[in-house]
Amino acid sequence: MRLAVRYALIPVVALSFAACRQADGAVPTPNAATQNEIDDLGRDLLSVAGRDAQAPKDLADDLHKYTETASIHPAFDELARRTSSLVAGTKLSEQAAQQLAHDLWLAVSAREMSERQVEALQMDFQMVLVSAGVPEASVQPVAQQVQEVQRLVTTRPRRWYEFF
Repeated sequence: MRLAVRYALIPVVALSFAACRQADGAVPTPNAATQNEIDDLGRDLLSVAGRDAQAPKDLADDLHKYTETASIHPAFDELARRTSSLVAGTKLSEQAAQQLAHDLWLAVSAREMSERQVEALQMDFQMVLVSAGVPEASVQPVAQQVQEVQRLVTTRPRRWYEFF
């Protein structure tokens, strides 16, 4: 009898642990007004690529729109600085600029992304930068800053089972 209970308990415990992964959070979808702001971020990135001296500041200022918490602005500024330093002088295409702008927007505006979603965003960010001609070894600091920004802006609490 005890052996049968043990064998019945093993699949229950295994399924319980399998179900304990962090659920994905809500990822915002841009509306028409937000899409215009993303397009503006893309133009800022193209200006940065063209080495416009004012463009990195414009990029940082545009990112500030997505939080009213002043203590988070330095992290946004650092994300803009790191991104600008990599994009400056590259032959960034319009399409790559828009994808990078969308990724920047997600990094600063998404409030409920899971760790897995943040990792996917970091990978996408890295792929876009590499496709624009940025050396692969140089993109890691920007990806780390994306993670830091997400850590600061997230409102999604970790559940007890996510610590295992």
